[in-house]
Amino acid sequence: MLEGLDLDGLAIEKAEVERRLADLDESLQQQLVRRTRATDKLDAIGGDSAVARIDADRRTVLLEIEEKAVRYIELKLGVMSASSALRVYRERHRSGMMSEASEAFALITRGQYTGLTTQPVKGGEVLIAMQQDGHSKVADALSKGARFQLYLALRLAGYYEFAKLRPAVPFIADDIMETFDHLRSEEVFRLFGEMAGVGQVIYLTHHQHLCDIARAVIPDVVIHELG
Repeated sequence: MLEGLDLDGLAIEKAEVERRLADLDESLQQQLVRRTRATDKLDAIGGDSAVARIDADRRTVLLEIEEKAVRYIELKLGVMSASSALRVYRERHRSGMMSEASEAFALITRGQYTGLTTQPVKGGEVLIAMQQDGHSKVADALSKGARFQLYLALRLAGYYEFAKLRPAVPFIADDIMETFDHLRSEEVFRLFGEMAGVGQVIYLTHHQHLCDIARAVIPDVVIHELG
């Protein structure tokens, strides 16, 4: 029987079996360590009173989680309701204000832009200026002069909206027409003249030609020379 065996093959098989035994022995040692640790944890719990105390603590934590979850839902619903109310309020007041701003912007730009609209984006809205040729531009893409004219139109519209609800306060502007040409300056002073029927309009400037335009557009304008 021995003469018919492959001694080299047996040696290889013996080495593989010994390696597997070593691996199993190491795994056995690890399992024994885990078992010992688990036993220590069980022993640390103690008797029935410790188990009951842990269960009571668990129930207390669950009740706290439930209470805080209910409170979170209440606050979340409150925030949603407030956000919805603000959105409705903005929609009601923005329509009139947007219309006023669109008309003012169209006048100031002498028809180069026909009006304003908004476009929803993630997290809010962006302001869009509509051009006479049918194209549109976002406010940030406008030239510096056009942006100043847009902001002025929004201020005028906001002033009218404010004056609808409260006594009008003076509208004060400090040399905001530095980038405006003669024709656009005329349109702005014409709008200021209309605003003067609602509340006092004060414009500060060190440009004489703007004073001349104001006299031509608003006959009853009062110009004060400050020393």
